[in-house]
Amino acid sequence: MVADRRRHRVLWLSNETPDVSGQGGQRRQYFQIRELGRAGVAVDAITLAGPQDDTSLRAIADVRRVHRHRGFGIPDPVGRSTIARAVRNTAYDGVVVAHLDSWAMVERAPSHGGARILMDLHNVLSAWADREGHHVRAVEFGRIERAVLGRVDAVAVCSDAEELRLGTGGTARRIVLPHGIDAAEWPEPGNRMGPPAVGAIGNWDWEPNRHGIEWFIRTVWPAVVGRVPDAEFIVAGAGLRAALADAPGVRYLGRIERREDLIARVDAIVVPVLDGVGAPVKYGEALASGRAVLATPDGASAHPGAPAFVSSDPGQWSEALVAWFSDRAAAAAAGAESRRYALTELTWSRTTRALVTWVRESPGMS
Repeated sequence: MVADRRRHRVLWLSNETPDVSGQGGQRRQYFQIRELGRAGVAVDAITLAGPQDDTSLRAIADVRRVHRHRGFGIPDPVGRSTIARAVRNTAYDGVVVAHLDSWAMVERAPSHGGARILMDLHNVLSAWADREGHHVRAVEFGRIERAVLGRVDAVAVCSDAEELRLGTGGTARRIVLPHGIDAAEWPEPGNRMGPPAVGAIGNWDWEPNRHGIEWFIRTVWPAVVGRVPDAEFIVAGAGLRAALADAPGVRYLGRIERREDLIARVDAIVVPVLDGVGAPVKYGEALASGRAVLATPDGASAHPGAPAFVSSDPGQWSEALVAWFSDRAAAAAAGAESRRYALTELTWSRTTRALVTWVRESPGMS
């Protein structure tokens, strides 16, 4: 439980449960809440009841779970009443609503008389849907985003690129909260041994990831194994299609318990995201891995100044990999440089700093 003597207090609302062992968005929320606590901010979290584990969250916040409305991703009437009362509570220095899917938790709450609201959009979904040709979804996402921009005190996104996509409408101020990394999760990697190899970790059911890894295996990888026949592409994570998993030189591990098991076997990590939404969490994690990093511009959008190889040209990708396989000391040096950058620039204490500042700016608090 969080000590009551702390000066600032925040209400955190999310239709998913923050979890250190969860998916990318759940982990983002967990670490943001943890950093608020370390900065002296107590957090009360309200999330939807369900199978998601709240054990790690309860160690850093006070937690309430409200029931879903008939199985949908919104609170039932009792839950909506609970949330409305909490949002009106003037004891809070702010209310954080985590991602657009959670907007329904406060959409009907009074727009005055309570604490300031910060909506962490993570990504501008209307821009992504429009790029993908999903025009009906783009219109609906845009409607909700405009409503949010006209209602809340502040809107957060995960990168400068996403802030540009948000546009200039509405009265809400814009805050960039990049994805971070937890240094304790990324020990120094050991020396590479074995055949030359490159790795990738992700959820391959997710459309931008699926398109990206298919692009890599079909357009980049054949040129690599044609010149380095013993090279391996080692893939971890759920959802890789059999036609890709069975391609020459590809070894598919499926889900793995420890990322270190893959990192120990590769010279480089690839982040081949095409037409992605937002900023992939796995790019920052690749930088922290201590291995050389190759990414597409969409994959690297969150950290444009990071020391990594970034290109959308298949020929440049294959040349970079062949060069690193031929000079593994150079690959190791590139990985060490990326790791130094991540452990300095991408810590959660650094990437969450703007959120802590917003909480401390509460009227009447010094």
